[in-house]
Amino acid sequence: MRYGLCCISLKLKEDNVRHQTMTYKRFSSLPREEALEILGDRIHNNLITTAKTMLFCAENNYVYRVSSDIFPLITYDEANVQLEDLPNYDHIQKAFDLISQIISNTGIRVSCHPSEFNVLASLNPRAVDKTIKELNFYSSFFDRIGCEANYNNPMNLHVHNKSGTYEEVIERFMRNFNRLHPNCRSRLVIENDDKINCWSVKELIEHFNPATNIPITFDYLHHKCNPDNLSEQEALQSCHLTWGKYKPLFHYSESRPGNNPRAHADYAENAFDVYGLDFDVDMELKMKDYAIEHHNMICKGSLVEC
Repeated sequence: MRYGLCCISLKLKEDNVRHQTMTYKRFSSLPREEALEILGDRIHNNLITTAKTMLFCAENNYVYRVSSDIFPLITYDEANVQLEDLPNYDHIQKAFDLISQIISNTGIRVSCHPSEFNVLASLNPRAVDKTIKELNFYSSFFDRIGCEANYNNPMNLHVHNKSGTYEEVIERFMRNFNRLHPNCRSRLVIENDDKINCWSVKELIEHFNPATNIPITFDYLHHKCNPDNLSEQEALQSCHLTWGKYKPLFHYSESRPGNNPRAHADYAENAFDVYGLDFDVDMELKMKDYAIEHHNMICKGSLVEC
């Protein structure tokens, strides 16, 4: 089992290796030529940051979830920008090539988790169109950097909609899923939700996966918040089976102290049980690589296999 680093390394951030963003308010306040130049520089910086973070992960045998903040404004309709419009596009292409070479040389496993605003089963046609644009873009990014178009490089999503019967929601989801590019469809996996009125592991296993054949990502904390009468072992094993020949990539976190059990902690203080199964696990903890190191020390002192 390999740990997964989500988006950023706090160690690298201390050395000023960090992502940069740009708001539409700032972008639209500038002459377009100047705005495109600044945006291009920031995207190039983000790609170099991604490359350095991948090397860091490869050195530590981590899998890596790429940030959703690499390409500010590129899928934002009002900005009306494509990568090819940026004045430093040649440098951006070289950064793609660099990342592709790192993936090829190291064999690092790469994934992404587009934001919660991406909802393929939405009743809002505009929201669906934006979702399809966003997912297709991130899949095209994976194509550019040489990631396989399969579940070894998963794009993780939530259903995030229960308006209607199970059959109606699934039909709506699949209708829009089939509008995605083939390489995007072949990477997409679905995660269980942490809220009681959303999709539990049990519902995904009994209704969603049989109708779609899409793998189910098991999230330990989400299942703890929304177990739906399944034990952790039953839920994890059921999700594991949906990945077929591919090694699953699951998620682990613990609750932050306070009144919201769904909020993620800085560090995990408990070893988790893998129940004899083999999978990778993204550590969704606020302290990122420091939290992975901390948890590794906990596991070394634990009788639980993790």
